[in-house]
Amino acid sequence: MAENQTTGLVALKNALSTDSVKQRFEEMLGKKAPGFITSITNVVSNNALLQKADRNSIILAAATAAALDLPINPNLGYAALIPYQDRKAGTCSCQMQVMRNGWVELAQRSGQVIKITNEIVYEGELVKFNRFKDEYEFDETQRKSDKIVGYMAYVKLANGFEKTVFWTMEKCKEHGLRYSQTFKKGYGNWKDDFNGMALKTVLKHLIVKYVPKSLEMQMAIERDQSSLMGDIDNPQVVYVDNPNNPAANEEPQDFQEAEVVEEKLKEQPREEPQHPAQEQPSDDEF
Repeated sequence: MAENQTTGLVALKNALSTDSVKQRFEEMLGKKAPGFITSITNVVSNNALLQKADRNSIILAAATAAALDLPINPNLGYAALIPYQDRKAGTCSCQMQVMRNGWVELAQRSGQVIKITNEIVYEGELVKFNRFKDEYEFDETQRKSDKIVGYMAYVKLANGFEKTVFWTMEKCKEHGLRYSQTFKKGYGNWKDDFNGMALKTVLKHLIVKYVPKSLEMQMAIERDQSSLMGDIDNPQVVYVDNPNNPAANEEPQDFQEAEVVEEKLKEQPREEPQHPAQEQPSDDEF
């Protein structure tokens, strides 16, 4: 097994050193291309399962991150290369996932966002909710305990539009259990870093639904959590985890085999109050 992994890594390095691949990354990143290519091999060398993944899918996933100008060092929290293993088919492919900081970066680049926040909400901090106007009021000075009751994301656009999204912890758990098979089994990203996954889920919901879509944002939404096949200039988007539902890529999911995950958030205060009016997840929410 170790020999196969070594062979896979060597083959990847050889592919990345070809003139055509280097030229494509240089077109996207300019002088940053050599460093980005090095980061690809570093990420793969530190992930045993990625070394088994289809070489072309790794390059295409990395190329998507490069096109979005998002670093793939998982500790930075912008984007990550995630292995997806289909045990039934006996295949392993690589997916590019936009992480929490990546979604914020893409939203800010649009030039339409004045302010964006994404925080954990503790007991007592949600002081008011108007269900008719769908407005929330938070006050961190009213915190009663360290009990987490939910997660919020807020955006203000240049045209004056403002939107706050709040999901209770219960709603986030229901979402994780619905879209993550590993969470159902008691392990995986949702289990190991629930707060990080919940925050990213609420943030992505806000951005995808309410923030103007730049070309970069449209690419991120289309390719996030998909495996790419074919040519680097015209890749085919394949949702290997849910091939019958292309919209599933809008659902932040975690994978059993993922060994590189988003950097866990530090313990700092970071959207539906616990009352009958709270919104429930629907098929098009993530």
